[in-house]
Amino acid sequence: MPTSSSRFRVIGLLWLLAVSVLTELVVLRTVTRTLIHIPGLGEFEAPIRFLAEVGRFAYYVAAVSLMVTLALLALVGLRSRLPRHVGIGAVTIAFLLVAAAGRIGVVPWPIVGWSALALLASAGLLGWRGVRSLPVGLFLAGSVAAGGSVAVQGVGNGLTGSQMDILIWIAEWCFVLAGLTAPLLLKKSPSMAAWAVGGAATLMVIAAFARGASTLSILVLWNVGVPGWLPGVAYALAFAGLVVTAWSAAARGERTVVIGVVLLGAGGVGLFSTYQTGLVLAGVLMLGEVGDRLVPSPRIEPSSQPAYVGSPTDRVAAGAAVPLVVP
Repeated sequence: MPTSSSRFRVIGLLWLLAVSVLTELVVLRTVTRTLIHIPGLGEFEAPIRFLAEVGRFAYYVAAVSLMVTLALLALVGLRSRLPRHVGIGAVTIAFLLVAAAGRIGVVPWPIVGWSALALLASAGLLGWRGVRSLPVGLFLAGSVAAGGSVAVQGVGNGLTGSQMDILIWIAEWCFVLAGLTAPLLLKKSPSMAAWAVGGAATLMVIAAFARGASTLSILVLWNVGVPGWLPGVAYALAFAGLVVTAWSAAARGERTVVIGVVLLGAGGVGLFSTYQTGLVLAGVLMLGEVGDRLVPSPRIEPSSQPAYVGSPTDRVAAGAAVPLVVP
């Protein structure tokens, strides 16, 4: 039987991953990339270099934490008696092996890229649980579109300009719609406080686009994987949806939702690297049943709990009565 100390270690690992990923995203991928384009900062070279080192350290911590988290999620899936959970565990193990093989150069990059996309799509299909999975499905559709537009360039004659544009438009819309529908991930409707914070986030992003749309479009491309062709208000609303979801989940103790949203947002929909693709995969799993089994969510009132769809056998097989926490 899992102990409270083992559960504490797992939760601590997940928060370490989320915090290090956010630090790496903000410091290394956003701030340092922005500062180097600002003229007249030569006299601040030392503090900027220190800031970059902080970001790199956060990246190393995030990369190690990510591998351990994926291994734990794979173990949870493989130990389940539900076939789709076992399938998710096998998919996660396959991703870790493909990523390792690509890192040491045993497998060519195009194969790694296509394999990663196929495994992401498989994890999404295996973890699908109706309307609540819609934001994740949209995000993965954007990942397949954006990542496929890159991976296919190494196959045959590649794509024409118009074909590339279609895939990028699909990726843009899927990413924005995933953000707008993110509150569906919650067990209950967002609170008024969360909506207020989301409104403030919307105004902040709209103001930022109004002052420097070109700079923000480049940051969206670098960090998310889409060129920012849609109006700034679309990204503002998508960001607000993620903020509303994370705020409500944090207030109610839904830790898997908070961590899953952070990992998806930091991973983006572009096929940048196995690190960012791994963040997306971990986010998908944290927002599904495997994540719930790794870190059980707090109980909610019976009146607000949705009815379980499935047979009693499936319920027992899914571990609904006794959630599994890896020691």
